[in-house]
Amino acid sequence: MPEHVPGEILVQYKTGVNALQRFQHTVAMGATPGETIHTRTMKMLGQGAMERIHLAPGMSIESACAAISADPNVLFAEPNYIYRATAVSNDPEYTGGNLWGMYGSDSPDAAGPAGTTNQYGSNAEAAWLADVTGSRDVVVGIIDEGIDVTHPDLVDNIWVNPFEIPNNNIDDDGNGFVDDVHGWNFVNNNNQVFTSGQDNHGTHVAGTIGGTGNNATGVAGVNWEVTMISTKFLGPNGGSTADAVRAVDYLTDLKIRHGMNIVASNNSWGGGGFSDALKSAIIRAAKADILFVVALVLRHTSNDG
Repeated sequence: MPEHVPGEILVQYKTGVNALQRFQHTVAMGATPGETIHTRTMKMLGQGAMERIHLAPGMSIESACAAISADPNVLFAEPNYIYRATAVSNDPEYTGGNLWGMYGSDSPDAAGPAGTTNQYGSNAEAAWLADVTGSRDVVVGIIDEGIDVTHPDLVDNIWVNPFEIPNNNIDDDGNGFVDDVHGWNFVNNNNQVFTSGQDNHGTHVAGTIGGTGNNATGVAGVNWEVTMISTKFLGPNGGSTADAVRAVDYLTDLKIRHGMNIVASNNSWGGGGFSDALKSAIIRAAKADILFVVALVLRHTSNDG
């Protein structure tokens, strides 16, 4: 079975199944109730709650999921899968010949300085040459590790929640998250979206998407101007399906209730197995016109024997 949180499953109940019924259902199978996940987005769309259930010692994940899924009040039950960041390199700077993904084939016309040619690159440099460098009216959610929101190459492109008064310990915008000025940390359930020495991958991803360009500093992102929201769900030991769902729904709620121009979420992570819970969250986001962008991992399958 793909990597998952030991002894824990996620159970999605149908609409109308109340807290008492869910509790009784969990206890009857000899398990212990954990966190209830019923995001604002799920509530707005009239969907039922999801429970994080801790199984009794020795109880099989497979058999528990199969038994619970047979209950008419349950939509699905599955392991709480673990996801991990995909590997990236530490790119110094565009002109140093290391940001090859930004380069183009230089055909029919050359773009960028000498040495920045790559027929397999995104050709972002051609867009820059045409003065197409992005817009801060475009918002992207970074579902990953946290982001260094004070980094000199990122600080101008980090989202500041206009509906929240910083550091007043009040949930001003009523979304269930107190002082979520730059986003939310779903690993530790607080507004600290960056941990030094821990969130290198999330910061790297943000730099690729929206590192300020033409400032003679560090890297250049595809968009020199963009607005990025940090939705941290990956910690030192990866992240779970449950936290990924909450991160996706956080962005969907912002778009639905506030009309923010969130066009996409970036998800440079992988692992686990097929998840109905994550699929449901992605569909909720898609119906709000938020594109779910994923990392691509190619695996070679041998035909020998």
